[in-house]
Amino acid sequence: MTNKKIEAELEDIGRAELIDGTPTLKINHGSGTLVLQLPGNVNVADRRWHRLDVRSNSKEVRFTLDRCAGATIMEMEGVGSWLTTEDHTSCEVTGITPNMDKHLNVTQVLQLGGVNENLPYIYPQLQHKHFTGCIRNLIMDSKFYDLGSPADSSGSAPGCLMTDSSCVNMGFPSCGTRGRCHGEWGSFSCQCTPGYSGHQCEKEVPEYSFDGRSHIHFQLAFTLPARHTQIQVLVRTRKHSSSILSLLSKEQNEYLKLEIYQGLLSVFYNLGDGDFNLTIPSYRLDNGEWHDIHLDRHDNELTLRLDGGGGRREITGSPGRSREIVIDPALVMLGNSFPSGHNKSFQGCMRDLRLNGRFIPLDGQGREGVSVVSSQGVSLGCSSDSCRKNQCNPPFTCVDLWRIHECRCPPGHMVKANSTGKVCVYTLCASRPCHRGTCVAQSPSKFTCHCPEGYRGRHCEVTLAIYRDDVGLSFSSLFAICICFMALLVLLLGIFLYTRWRSYKGLKEGVYHVSAHHDGWEDIRENVLNYDEEGGGEEDQNAYDMAELQKSLQPSPAQSVQYSRSRAIHHHPPSQQQHFCQPDPPSRAGTATTTSSISSGATTIRRDVPPCRSPAQGQTANPSRAAQLARKSLSFSSQDLARYLCEIIRDADQHPETAPFDSLQVFSTEGGGSLAGSLSSFSSAGLEEGTAAGHECLKEWGPRFEKLKALYERAEGSDL
Repeated sequence: MTNKKIEAELEDIGRAELIDGTPTLKINHGSGTLVLQLPGNVNVADRRWHRLDVRSNSKEVRFTLDRCAGATIMEMEGVGSWLTTEDHTSCEVTGITPNMDKHLNVTQVLQLGGVNENLPYIYPQLQHKHFTGCIRNLIMDSKFYDLGSPADSSGSAPGCLMTDSSCVNMGFPSCGTRGRCHGEWGSFSCQCTPGYSGHQCEKEVPEYSFDGRSHIHFQLAFTLPARHTQIQVLVRTRKHSSSILSLLSKEQNEYLKLEIYQGLLSVFYNLGDGDFNLTIPSYRLDNGEWHDIHLDRHDNELTLRLDGGGGRREITGSPGRSREIVIDPALVMLGNSFPSGHNKSFQGCMRDLRLNGRFIPLDGQGREGVSVVSSQGVSLGCSSDSCRKNQCNPPFTCVDLWRIHECRCPPGHMVKANSTGKVCVYTLCASRPCHRGTCVAQSPSKFTCHCPEGYRGRHCEVTLAIYRDDVGLSFSSLFAICICFMALLVLLLGIFLYTRWRSYKGLKEGVYHVSAHHDGWEDIRENVLNYDEEGGGEEDQNAYDMAELQKSLQPSPAQSVQYSRSRAIHHHPPSQQQHFCQPDPPSRAGTATTTSSISSGATTIRRDVPPCRSPAQGQTANPSRAAQLARKSLSFSSQDLARYLCEIIRDADQHPETAPFDSLQVFSTEGGGSLAGSLSSFSSAGLEEGTAAGHECLKEWGPRFEKLKALYERAEGSDL
């Protein structure tokens, strides 16, 4: 325990450590360190459990080992009393902290079994920072610390491997289901639960009845320790005051008596320095039920436990200064006290008496180490015959409550008092209206049902789902559940991988290489259009190669119009028409796109730049301008686009007889299955119908469309 760090020196510390097997305590109240170390001949590294106690009363500090059970005590008779001298030098050291500080103020973490070197603390006075062994029952300021639930731990585990391994390997099968294995270093011992005995705790200890004028006087063949006494017994009684067990010294002036006083469990004792007593005030023993009583004495410290102890069922006290009592082995009395004329005999039942861990027989017959001096009023069994001795008038029936009786009405009736006494009255509970509960009559015509766990309703007819902590699954069930869970995981993983594979396949084929036969292909894309060729046919399904936009194309839009019109009429280009480029017949190879060959002396034209005009239109070719246009790339800036649009407008204004082009994609042939003979606006099958109406419509659009109207009229005249 530490408080703070000032210039690399810790203040307000409390540390206990082992140095070469000797317990050492260091205490600092903030004004100096007090070091308490037991003698060098004391070594607790002996594979046994030891107890260390630190008691501090302001400046005085006391450091004790094993309750100082190894101290030498000498008693001599004085004037009117016994003088006791004790030598505690081998088991206890005391000291006073230096200077004026009196209290230990600690605010940092409590570390047990070593220190955490990762914390920002410095331990200059600590020689050993780690502990190897077992620790249990840590109590500070009467507060019990649960070592199984620390805030942080490292290298620790529940239990004590050094001693528990003996129980795991040998003890658990040997002690049976009713025994508790107590592990030791290399060995073990079985501690049977109350009411059972034997090597494997397989024997049930019989019950014996005491009739109120009974006792058992024992003669022990062994000597009880003067500084330690342990008593355990099971009792059942309805008497308010009686004696359970009495242990006296040879002079009978020192004693240790376990009694029931006014219905409460009490211990009266005198260790040579006066009469004292200790009582558990919260629980009564005279209720006719079995109770487990346990008394543990170490020197002048006594602990009394009822039904396992803990909480208000346990009390500890250490009045007086004398620590020893020499019990006479011939003065051990069960069920009464010395002298017997005090009439404190026990009335009830007892079983399983243990004195310092030894079983004491109650059958009146001696055993090894124990002999019976006298026995009176003790019988086998713990029966009750209250109803045989007491009769109830009909219709009342007698109910035996162990050593007392009660007259009750038959089921379905209630007791009602009148001038003549108590009578039984019929109620609706006689018809058993509560299906699964208990009927409680409040009046002859009114009742309530007390439903058990899992049911509710006016008649306990509604069943509820109950969660039970003790519901478990067998190993085969758990194995089957694990197999099903793993199979489900494998199935989900397969579905996930298959989906990912389909997505990858669709991504690979859908964008670049989608086959024409993909009826079963189901993939979601954002407006993916696949074309077989640049024509407008309905059979265009294969991928469209964007690189075709950068290939050379000979005819200009205007020439393409004239070529399409002449082909529709004569099926061959007119001889008087001069072209720089003559298109080849369309071919479907690879991506099935339209390609063109370049004649000698012609200028290359790309689809992504404005095409050049032919000399047939009255313009001489400008090589530098054609080369400049041919060098244009797909990537245009805003200035390039503005310049390009201005050139289109200027050409349209300077050459009104030339038809403007509105698309960079020029097609020589149409796709299969198309109704239009040509994509050109001048030679379309759709314009053959309603030509006059079309001309009139263009006329209504204004003077800006006069040139377009003239083109249509010229094309119509040439067709005729």
